[in-house]
Amino acid sequence: MAEEALKMMPNRNGHSIDPRFIKNLKGKDFVLYSGLLDLGHQIGIQSIHVKAIQYPTKDNGNEGICKAIITSVDGRIFTEVGDANPKNVNAQVSAHVLRMAATRAKARALRDMTNIGMTCIEELGDIETVIGTEDPKVIPMKPKNQRSSNDSPKPENSTAKAPGNHPKKTQGTTEANPATEASDAKISTAQRNAILSISKRKGYTEESIINQIKEIFGTEIINLSATQASSFIKNLQAA
Repeated sequence: MAEEALKMMPNRNGHSIDPRFIKNLKGKDFVLYSGLLDLGHQIGIQSIHVKAIQYPTKDNGNEGICKAIITSVDGRIFTEVGDANPKNVNAQVSAHVLRMAATRAKARALRDMTNIGMTCIEELGDIETVIGTEDPKVIPMKPKNQRSSNDSPKPENSTAKAPGNHPKKTQGTTEANPATEASDAKISTAQRNAILSISKRKGYTEESIINQIKEIFGTEIINLSATQASSFIKNLQAA
């Protein structure tokens, strides 16, 4: 699958990313930061500057934020911001969130420079947290040119809770109950960033994605559960 994605991946000036930098996890292809950097140098990087705009402290939840500015040899400038905190990084690097924030910022800027739409592993942090460990329900996506309406009826498969209408639990039944999805952990910063970043690269406006989430789940993006966000991300990647 990685090889197929590579053939379809647009690259500038005939340069290509080495297949060894493409990793397939649970049927999805991801690019390594080292692969983006390699491709960036093939195209031509004049300079990379990273600036910390928020240092991790106890008061801000130990969240570090960095800004990366990449200048190509032909004078183009690409600027992106990356964030990291102990909740959206792998446990092994939770003590180095500022370094991870810098890597994510550079990865996003490099993706813009190299025209790579594939998600960077380091950009999302813990893959299991972002895309989940189980196959989600298929969520219908509206066409990019179709505006959403907040007044439209909620679809039957919405996971929003209905007052006084809670399914009864049957003893011995192991089937997943959609109504319980909203009770798990809240959407992470990495998942929210993934939704907005992927939708932008897929050609959806932020407004249309936010409205679709309201129609599908009956809530704002910041109130999604981790399970709902995981389902939406996977469906968005396949759109």
